Amino acid sequence: MALRFRGEARGYIERDYAECPEFGELAEYTGRKWARDEWKDRIDEQNEEQISAYHWHRQYVPIKSQGSWGYCWSWGVCCAVETAYAMQGVNTGGLNAHALAYRGKNGRNRGGFGLEACRYITQWGIPSERVLAGKVRTTRWSDDVQRNADQHKLVNFEEVGRDNFEGVINSLLNGHPTTLALRWWRHLVCGVGVAYKGNDFGIIIANSHGTRYSAGGMKDGYGILWGRKAVPFEAVTVRSVKVRGE
Repeated sequence: MALRFRGEARGYIERDYAECPEFGELAEYTGRKWARDEWKDRIDEQNEEQISAYHWHRQYVPIKSQGSWGYCWSWGVCCAVETAYAMQGVNTGGLNAHALAYRGKNGRNRGGFGLEACRYITQWGIPSERVLAGKVRTTRWSDDVQRNADQHKLVNFEEVGRDNFEGVINSLLNGHPTTLALRWWRHLVCGVGVAYKGNDFGIIIANSHGTRYSAGGMKDGYGILWGRKAVPFEAVTVRSVKVRGE
């Protein structure tokens, strides 16, 4: 299937919804929908019990840097997948988002969108950094690398929907890591939690700009996006993962 892009060549490229409509390839998110007046109590519960995706990510998934490569769309999706594995007690050894994007783009340093990364994962899986380390420049994976990547391809992605802030909130309150593609930033990040101040709600993100990134009162690679800045142009959640062979 040919892909058409709009926007800049690197970073997040806006998904063409005319060609790739919502819920055309991925099912619509079916998790619990929390009433807005329940949000604060659920956030407090997650923080008290340390059970949000943020708590798991902070403990088991290192913040990474995409460097000069325009592969945020792969890093964000793979971050969500790796966090979901951690939440199920699986140590993947770190998933190589760069290798996935490099193969998908045939070695080009070019942008993409979240659904595109999901397609590559479904097709090839994601290799662990234990078998293919760093920002390797190869489009050909050895048999050993491919066998390892195959272990991380059974991912149940669901789509939250375009411009659906409340849908992202619900997904995160249910404990499902969710990507946010942001038009104003031309960037895709991994949503891992929800925060509030007064009656305002924000989304906690893990970014792929390394540990120097900070925003919204957080640091060490994490930030909080508030208001319109947290409304996603495209959002995909990782509903479940499974290690192949289980």
